[in-house]
Amino acid sequence: MIFNIPSELNMHHLIVLFLKRTSREFRFMGGLSVLLLLIAPLSAFAQTCSCAGAPLISAQSLGIPEKGNLIIGVTANYNKIDKLYSGTDELVNRTSERNTFTSLLEINYGLTERISVTGAFTFVRKERTTGLQTQGGSQTLQTSGIGDAIILLKYSLIRQTLWKPYQLVIGGGGKAPLGSNSLRSEGLALNADMQPGTGSWDGIGWMLFSYTLRSQNIHLFTMNSYKVNSSAERFGSNDNYEFGNELNSIIGIQGPALKNFSYGLKLKYRASGQDLRNNFEMPSTGGEWLNFELGLTYPISDRLSIQASGEVPLFREVEGTQPTTGYILSTSLFFSLNKLKSGFNIGMPLNN
Repeated sequence: MIFNIPSELNMHHLIVLFLKRTSREFRFMGGLSVLLLLIAPLSAFAQTCSCAGAPLISAQSLGIPEKGNLIIGVTANYNKIDKLYSGTDELVNRTSERNTFTSLLEINYGLTERISVTGAFTFVRKERTTGLQTQGGSQTLQTSGIGDAIILLKYSLIRQTLWKPYQLVIGGGGKAPLGSNSLRSEGLALNADMQPGTGSWDGIGWMLFSYTLRSQNIHLFTMNSYKVNSSAERFGSNDNYEFGNELNSIIGIQGPALKNFSYGLKLKYRASGQDLRNNFEMPSTGGEWLNFELGLTYPISDRLSIQASGEVPLFREVEGTQPTTGYILSTSLFFSLNKLKSGFNIGMPLNN
């Protein structure tokens, strides 16, 4: 049985406790953007768990574009949620499966040589199939719609130059609740993480530090963000839900590979506090995750760059029992308004 619901979309215990509280290229870019947004209904998320939600920033290692330059990114992200964990122990999970598919539109614009603004918008589809080995047959629940959006203002404290092979960028902003957080199925309220949106206005702090080994053309970086979530009313004044605050930290390296390809290696750490419902902790929410990502980037032209990556878990420790990610696949296309003589290679420093 399939329910199609259209819509508009732990540093261990110490951390968990803390977290509780106008060219051919452009036409090609536009065509692919439409395509990625249209294929979102082909795949999909889970029930109550703290699996990573919609990836609201894909070009996380991007610094400050030069003044007046516009960089647009379109990303298709598939998250296969087929593992079941209790703490650090994997359990046998043969009765259910989950998926999420996210289409992401990201816009970066250089306001000055030191200041830029980033906006990200999502369309998500979530799917949960249960009863895979029951005599009565399986049931699949699907939701889809516009997800939440973010806007960040970034400031370059230290600009990378010919004499300084490093940069330090800080930023701040917020998440706007564009997606629905009160969908129902046959009159029954759906779990919070089956909703396309969260319903809450959240604050975000962000920073990036990178260093370039120019003799090898290798780019080292770390990106960190912290999101403070607020509560949101869902199905009435007595139903207020608040997702746990979230820390994301990435360390990575990017460099040249065969021919014009470049590689990217990342260690991605995420810690989330437990969710709250009417100020009471929700069981089986919150935890720590450490993933490894391998990616390849190819500069199609001096304005276009394409990127593909795969991500697998290395470690996870969840609160209670939760379904969690088996792997993540992602493909992105980036367009730069300004031509770059050496070719547009997203993720490499833009202001050197």
